[in-house]
Amino acid sequence: MKRTLSLILAVCLLLSCAALFSACGNKESENFPVTVGGAEITEAPKHVVVLNDAFADIILYMGYDIKLAGRSVECDQEMLSILPSVGAEANPAMDTLMGLEPDLVIADETLGTKARNKLDEEGVNVAILSPATTQEEIKQLYIDLGTALGGKSDGSAKGEESYEKLFDLLNEYKTTTSNIVVTDAYLYLDEQGNYCTFTQGSMASKLFSYNGAVNVFANKTSPEFRSTETVDESGNVNEADEMYIRYASPTFLFLDGIYDKDGKPQSAVYDKLLADENLGGLSALKEGRVFFIERKNFYRPGVTFEETLFAMIDALNKDENAAEEASLNPTQAATQAPTAAPTAAPTAAPTVAPTKAPATEAPTEEYVEEESPEDDYVEDDVVYDDYGYGEENLNYEDENNNYY
Repeated sequence: MKRTLSLILAVCLLLSCAALFSACGNKESENFPVTVGGAEITEAPKHVVVLNDAFADIILYMGYDIKLAGRSVECDQEMLSILPSVGAEANPAMDTLMGLEPDLVIADETLGTKARNKLDEEGVNVAILSPATTQEEIKQLYIDLGTALGGKSDGSAKGEESYEKLFDLLNEYKTTTSNIVVTDAYLYLDEQGNYCTFTQGSMASKLFSYNGAVNVFANKTSPEFRSTETVDESGNVNEADEMYIRYASPTFLFLDGIYDKDGKPQSAVYDKLLADENLGGLSALKEGRVFFIERKNFYRPGVTFEETLFAMIDALNKDENAAEEASLNPTQAATQAPTAAPTAAPTAAPTVAPTKAPATEAPTEEYVEEESPEDDYVEDDVVYDDYGYGEENLNYEDENNNYY
């Protein structure tokens, strides 16, 4: 009897295990194989090398960084610093890369032909993806990376959920900080040393706008602010774009740069602004409402951008009252926008009631009840009240015995 019972239990155990492994097998078959970025991935990758920093940022945000075995030097997020570097993304050190025994390499089109051929020879899967420039492309990038790392069922769903989570967060903070009635701007220098900003329609400009303030360059269609006057076809001198920065006079300036270990800013655009005779007097510069964020942070639409968003909101909130007062103070006429603003000016400015009367407005006088004239009398040019106190009489008496 005992033997029969043991056999029955053993059979049940075997059936349970078979069902479990069958379920696991079915789950795996639901996710793989997949094809992403030209790579045919037959099973969930375990040793991934990522060469593009924006891709790495999304992988971090999705929580798939546990699969990463290496990175390019461009992937310098602090959370990835423990991973070995394989060199530049376009030309990685192949011996170092292959020593990590990757089963998937994720890169963009900058990966050199020599490196691609070597990876193909070694039988390493290489997924070549394109960096995103629009919000829809970011969403697809999340889905593609999720699919490559987690499969067409689980991974794809995780990618889409992560994307929705990020942009829900962005919209939430844009809404909750919309009461901050201040303007801001982001500036950097191009290779020729011209002032530049994020252009209208770019993903970087859109991401920058989520901090809740009004971006004075939101409608800018050209990245360059010319640093010299330009002449049109008729020979007329046009005002330099550089002057628009002065007219817009953003309450807050976010500049491309970093703080060194001593807390001092390291920023080429900051140095140029301070030395600029037209822009050195910007109120944001004079009053210390300047903050430094590296431009690359706005091209990493994952964990880095979430951190950057919090940093911007924190900067805005720290000096919200002073910033709002400065943005409304009419004494800043020298740096405020003229009546005829440049065509790149924002289409609508926030409407806000001033917190105090403008300096040019007559102050409100407090009503003080005057004492009756008959209580006062004059002797030797001194006015005496009915209590015996007197003061020098510098006034004149009118026909009704009133003093003024």
